[in-house]
Amino acid sequence: MTAYHEIFMHPGHPEETLLADLAEACGVRLRLIGHEGVDYAANVGDAALELELDHDYEEDKGVPFERYRAVLTVRDFTGDKDRERLVAERLFHRLAALQRYWLVLVHDLQRVIDRSAPPGEELYPPV
Repeated sequence: MTAYHEIFMHPGHPEETLLADLAEACGVRLRLIGHEGVDYAANVGDAALELELDHDYEEDKGVPFERYRAVLTVRDFTGDKDRERLVAERLFHRLAALQRYWLVLVHDLQRVIDRSAPPGEELYPPV
Protein backbone atom coordinates (compact mmCIF):
# COMPACT_ATOMS: atom_id res chain seq x y z
CA MET A 1 0.00 0.00 0.00
CA THR A 2 1.37 3.39 -0.97
CA ALA A 3 1.68 6.18 1.59
CA TYR A 4 -0.07 9.48 0.88
CA HIS A 5 -0.63 12.81 2.57
CA GLU A 6 -4.10 13.19 4.04
CA ILE A 7 -6.06 15.98 5.66
CA PHE A 8 -8.68 14.85 8.14
CA MET A 9 -11.46 17.44 8.56
CA HIS A 10 -14.34 18.02 10.93
CA PRO A 11 -17.09 18.94 10.50
CA GLY A 12 -17.64 17.57 7.03
CA HIS A 13 -21.14 18.98 6.80
CA PRO A 14 -23.01 20.66 5.48
CA GLU A 15 -21.46 18.95 2.49
CA GLU A 16 -22.06 21.98 0.24
CA THR A 17 -20.06 24.25 2.57
CA LEU A 18 -17.13 21.83 2.72
CA LEU A 19 -17.13 21.43 -1.07
CA ALA A 20 -17.23 25.21 -1.58
CA ASP A 21 -14.38 25.72 0.90
CA LEU A 22 -12.31 23.01 -0.78
CA ALA A 23 -12.97 24.52 -4.21
CA GLU A 24 -11.78 27.90 -2.94
CA ALA A 25 -8.71 26.35 -1.28
CA CYS A 26 -7.59 24.31 -4.28
CA GLY A 27 -8.88 26.53 -7.10
CA VAL A 28 -11.04 23.86 -8.73
CA ARG A 29 -14.40 22.25 -7.99
CA LEU A 30 -14.38 18.66 -6.84
CA ARG A 31 -16.62 16.45 -8.95
CA LEU A 32 -18.92 13.73 -7.68
CA ILE A 33 -17.34 10.28 -8.08
CA GLY A 34 -19.06 7.92 -5.62
CA HIS A 35 -16.73 5.03 -6.47
CA GLU A 36 -14.59 2.79 -4.24
CA GLY A 37 -15.06 4.95 -1.13
CA VAL A 38 -14.20 8.23 -2.88
CA ASP A 39 -17.13 10.64 -2.89
CA TYR A 40 -15.54 13.57 -4.75
CA ALA A 41 -12.30 14.11 -6.67
CA ALA A 42 -10.33 16.76 -8.53
CA ASN A 43 -6.99 17.17 -10.25
CA VAL A 44 -4.74 20.06 -9.25
CA GLY A 45 -1.68 20.22 -11.45
CA ASP A 46 0.27 17.02 -10.88
CA ALA A 47 -1.85 15.78 -7.99
CA ALA A 48 -5.20 14.15 -7.44
CA LEU A 49 -7.48 15.08 -4.55
CA GLU A 50 -9.87 12.43 -3.28
CA LEU A 51 -12.51 13.30 -0.70
CA GLU A 52 -14.21 10.70 1.48
CA LEU A 53 -17.14 12.05 3.50
CA ASP A 54 -17.05 9.01 5.79
CA HIS A 55 -14.19 6.72 6.74
CA ASP A 56 -13.37 3.82 9.06
CA TYR A 57 -10.09 5.10 10.55
CA GLU A 58 -9.74 4.84 14.32
CA GLU A 59 -7.37 6.36 16.85
CA ASP A 60 -3.73 5.74 16.05
CA LYS A 61 -0.49 7.34 17.22
CA GLY A 62 -2.57 9.43 19.66
CA VAL A 63 -4.72 10.97 16.91
CA PRO A 64 -8.48 10.30 17.26
CA PHE A 65 -9.12 9.89 13.51
CA GLU A 66 -12.66 8.64 14.21
CA ARG A 67 -13.64 12.13 15.42
CA TYR A 68 -13.02 13.62 11.98
CA ARG A 69 -15.89 13.14 9.57
CA ALA A 70 -14.07 13.63 6.26
CA VAL A 71 -10.64 12.88 4.83
CA LEU A 72 -8.96 14.41 1.79
CA THR A 73 -6.18 12.32 0.24
CA VAL A 74 -3.54 14.05 -1.87
CA ARG A 75 -1.79 11.83 -4.44
CA ASP A 76 1.00 13.08 -6.68
CA PHE A 77 0.65 11.44 -10.10
CA THR A 78 4.41 10.81 -10.42
CA GLY A 79 4.95 9.78 -6.81
CA ASP A 80 6.90 12.94 -5.94
CA LYS A 81 6.36 12.98 -2.16
CA ASP A 82 7.93 16.42 -1.67
CA ARG A 83 5.56 17.99 -4.20
CA GLU A 84 2.65 16.01 -2.73
CA ARG A 85 3.49 17.34 0.75
CA LEU A 86 3.63 20.92 -0.54
CA VAL A 87 0.19 20.60 -2.15
CA ALA A 88 -1.23 19.06 1.05
CA GLU A 89 0.34 21.75 3.25
CA ARG A 90 -0.97 24.55 1.02
CA LEU A 91 -4.51 23.16 1.17
CA PHE A 92 -4.25 22.56 4.91
CA HIS A 93 -3.19 26.16 5.60
CA ARG A 94 -5.90 27.59 3.36
CA LEU A 95 -8.55 25.55 5.17
CA ALA A 96 -7.07 26.42 8.58
CA ALA A 97 -7.28 30.13 7.71
CA LEU A 98 -11.07 29.76 7.51
CA GLN A 99 -11.08 28.93 11.24
CA ARG A 100 -14.15 26.71 11.03
CA TYR A 101 -12.64 23.21 10.84
CA TRP A 102 -10.69 20.89 13.04
CA LEU A 103 -7.88 19.64 10.82
CA VAL A 104 -4.98 17.24 11.05
CA LEU A 105 -2.46 16.76 8.23
CA VAL A 106 -0.73 13.38 8.25
CA HIS A 107 1.56 11.32 6.07
CA ASP A 108 0.80 7.60 5.83
CA LEU A 109 -1.37 7.89 8.97
CA GLN A 110 1.92 7.59 10.87
CA ARG A 111 3.35 11.08 11.01
CA VAL A 112 1.41 14.15 12.09
CA ILE A 113 2.62 17.17 10.12
CA ASP A 114 0.23 19.84 11.40
CA ARG A 115 -3.03 20.38 13.33
CA SER A 116 -5.55 23.16 13.56
CA ALA A 117 -8.77 23.86 15.46
CA PRO A 118 -11.35 26.65 15.39
CA PRO A 119 -10.47 29.54 17.75
CA GLY A 120 -11.13 28.75 21.41
CA GLU A 121 -11.63 25.02 20.79
CA GLU A 122 -9.67 22.00 21.97
CA LEU A 123 -7.09 20.57 19.58
CA TYR A 124 -9.30 17.64 18.56
CA PRO A 125 -13.02 17.65 17.77
CA PRO A 126 -15.36 16.77 20.65
CA VAL A 127 -16.56 13.21 21.04
